Amino acid sequence: MSRKRKAPQRKIYPDPRFHSEVVSKFINSIMYDGKRSTAEKILYDALDKIKSKNNEDPIKIFNSAISNVKPNIECRSRRVGGATYQVPVEVKTKRGQALALRWIMEATRKRKNKTMADKLYSEILDASQNKGSAIKKREDTHKMAESNKAFAHFRW
Repeated sequence: MSRKRKAPQRKIYPDPRFHSEVVSKFINSIMYDGKRSTAEKILYDALDKIKSKNNEDPIKIFNSAISNVKPNIECRSRRVGGATYQVPVEVKTKRGQALALRWIMEATRKRKNKTMADKLYSEILDASQNKGSAIKKREDTHKMAESNKAFAHFRW
């Protein structure tokens, strides 16, 4: 981590289809080796499947999935006098969103469906209904923070 100055915030351009910055960030997290068009196709196929099978607004379901997966509190390591403590800290909004996108992607890759679009469709639906691996990850993070509440006075 640089001691000189904060890294400048990069401008995220909204995606061409839904004009949403969150969708654009998610496309970036799907992408491998700079293959943006492939990543866009995967996400758009999953969102089209949500629209056709559920007859609902896919962006609304996508946003509800992200807000359900977003953690409120997490544990950060803090070294005090030779011992390392897991200190519960509130999560900032940008970090919460980044964690939610990462966890949804991680859970999607571990699924056992045929295509990546199918996996993503299933995971987004599960997350919007408060179930699935990404939600479990959030619950585990919250449990960890709850069990380490005793070290909250080490907060910085």
